[in-house]
Amino acid sequence: MIGVSHLRTTLESVVLSSIMKLDRSSMDKLFDLMIMMVKYQLTAATGPREVILIILNHVDAIRDMVSDLNAQKCVTLVQEMVLDFYSCLTFEQIWSARECCLKELESYHVRVSILLRRGLQNEDASFNISPQGYNEKYTEHRNTLRMMKIKDVSPETCCGGSFDTFGDRKTLLGKNIYLPTYGVTGTGRRDSQQFFKDCGAKAELGMLAVQLGTEETNYERPFTLNLLSNVDDENVNNTNKEIDAEGNKAKPGSNAGSNEKPKLNEDYKTKLDNVYADFFEDEQQETLKRSMDLLDLLDEIE
Repeated sequence: MIGVSHLRTTLESVVLSSIMKLDRSSMDKLFDLMIMMVKYQLTAATGPREVILIILNHVDAIRDMVSDLNAQKCVTLVQEMVLDFYSCLTFEQIWSARECCLKELESYHVRVSILLRRGLQNEDASFNISPQGYNEKYTEHRNTLRMMKIKDVSPETCCGGSFDTFGDRKTLLGKNIYLPTYGVTGTGRRDSQQFFKDCGAKAELGMLAVQLGTEETNYERPFTLNLLSNVDDENVNNTNKEIDAEGNKAKPGSNAGSNEKPKLNEDYKTKLDNVYADFFEDEQQETLKRSMDLLDLLDEIE
């Protein structure tokens, strides 16, 4: 098994392959978050079969991120490689691999706010393992199953959980805990054709967002500028009826003042100046917001 230092080098290469660049402090937070989430998932696993289901949940998350057909085939190939390797191992071999990973991560004690909020972690950074609806009870059946291979045991014997490409994994471990739908059960089996249709729809919506110049789904108008309001028209009409500069009232139909230059509306000028200044301010704020978005997704790590 590779060491954590080599693992970090690999993960940093993955992170830096995107357009987002992180400083050392942000990279440390991201790495600690990933380590603690993996440590929690392995700690909460109730049996060897659930360890495989955790990996498949990770693969499913990758599949949901891509819509390209070739990329989908690559993700499916990864899943097949995982199943080909782990299915031939015994229950005890997989459980021993889990224990080796936890021993390697034993020195990491970081408090993650989302785990604290959900009651899954204590203030001392230890985990509060609570039932998640899936319980293999491997410790109770260890003597019976330890020397059996995963592929030779019926899923119903180990609390279910499908190894199929679009199957129901049953366990929440390995799913995105930041999603608002986390913990919602009863999703059932996903249909492959419907999944690819959804991916195509997401790709088309993304292309439309690029063409419109924004990738945000909910666009809010930053300001409203009304240059031709009814109130202003009434003010203009009232102004034409006012006393002229010589103190004489203008006669109806008179062309007095028709050759004069229109007066500059100071209110509109102030509005336009503010809008012009907001363009630069919004651009600076947007730049700052983009640099902070990733940290917001990481949540607070204490």
